[in-house]
Amino acid sequence: MQLIEFVKTNELLSVLSGQLSASLSRHLNRKFRAAELEITTEQWIVLVCLWNKDGQTQQSLSEQTSKDKTSITRLLDTLSKHGLIERHGDPADRRINKIHLTNKGHKMEERAMQIVKESFDQAVSGITPKELLDAKQVIVKLLNNIS
Repeated sequence: MQLIEFVKTNELLSVLSGQLSASLSRHLNRKFRAAELEITTEQWIVLVCLWNKDGQTQQSLSEQTSKDKTSITRLLDTLSKHGLIERHGDPADRRINKIHLTNKGHKMEERAMQIVKESFDQAVSGITPKELLDAKQVIVKLLNNIS
């Protein structure tokens, strides 16, 4: 492959992956608003981490979501303002806050996950399981190559 073709292919991949990410995010945000859920896609990603394991540290959430400390703090502040999470000091280390879901945060899981499932089902319609697996493997390789 010539260098120019290589560069064009990689630029196209970068543009397409950015467009896909942005489109999925906008779609989910519209669906969340229509369902009167007070969350964004970014906040949903944090909530998924807590639905999987409640009581995590802010640092752990930052690592899982690939968000820097400032971004995760902003997301947690908003989730707290909406009554979805609470911060509790770690009795063993006062410098650490554990992030816990509130009842409202727990109750949101089923509805939010249903919206996400419907959205992803729509996104993958007409794509075979093999095509999805191949795409996932390529994306994982790309991520590993730049990590």
